[in-house]
Amino acid sequence: MSKSCGERTQNFEHDRSWWGGDPAKRGKVVAASADLRARGIVEGMGLDEALDRAPEAHWVRTDMGRAREVSGLLRAAIRQEVEAIEVDGLAGFYFWAPSERDAAIELAGRLEARVSERTGLPLRFGVAPARFAARMAAEDAGARGAIVIGLEAYEDYLVRQPLERLPGVGPKTAARLAELGATDLPGLRALGLERLEVLLGNHGRSLWLLACGEDPKPLRAKRHPATLSREETLATRDESGADVETSVLAESLARLAGRLERALRRDGLRARRIALRLTYLDERTLTRSRSLDSAASSASELISAAQELLARIGADNSAVRRVGLVLKGLEVSGADDRQLGLF
Repeated sequence: MSKSCGERTQNFEHDRSWWGGDPAKRGKVVAASADLRARGIVEGMGLDEALDRAPEAHWVRTDMGRAREVSGLLRAAIRQEVEAIEVDGLAGFYFWAPSERDAAIELAGRLEARVSERTGLPLRFGVAPARFAARMAAEDAGARGAIVIGLEAYEDYLVRQPLERLPGVGPKTAARLAELGATDLPGLRALGLERLEVLLGNHGRSLWLLACGEDPKPLRAKRHPATLSREETLATRDESGADVETSVLAESLARLAGRLERALRRDGLRARRIALRLTYLDERTLTRSRSLDSAASSASELISAAQELLARIGADNSAVRRVGLVLKGLEVSGADDRQLGLF
């Protein structure tokens, strides 16, 4: 099953083609209007490719701080109903869904209620026998809603899709396939696996699997992230050129601990290990870590452990340029971290 968050923008004309990202920086598309998604522009696509496909589209600069905050709320809401997920960008998720249609629709309704309560955002759902097809079904659902493609309807749904909707089929690949006589899915299948591998290498094999309804990228659902980290850069000199007081470092640790506490609470997690990382003006980096006496989630516990690690470093802290805290050994709060069953 694929689930993604509907987009909300402010002071923008919604009847125009648009995508979120920043073409002045190297990066990826984080959101796109429905008409651009239908043309193959999806979250995670490189900005250069997006510009090639839709040079006339307008772009909206992303507020990454706010986007990450909402993304954390989404993860927490989804984990209230689903044991393990695979995160796709900031607002997309894959996970195993019930094969029975009514059960899948019921799950979609519960997830929509959870996310609406947490964020007020609409959701769209797609359920299909393969990962890439679930994403296409979610896109077909529009701004919100659910589409379930059962096994009996899968072949018919698949052959009706244009080649450009397959992952990895951009304008250049589509043109190359057209030269070979493949302008639709049946035509791609007719080329055969061996010929595609000879002409396109591993990419050709991936296209063959997709054309046959198989996803070359397996689902990697996890219960929760392996680590959480936050960092910030310090002003190590004031306007007169003098060193800033070392209390600035302690204030920074308190802010980082507070942000980590909020992240842990959003995902319903606790940490069993903490690391302090300091980067100095001369680019030296020192790291110290320790196991916590018990799984922790409060800012006060994290601050206490971080201050102990800072004392262990014992260097000239007035020359610190950047400070970071990393939490490891994460576990679900109030529950055993059971291994996900495959069947």
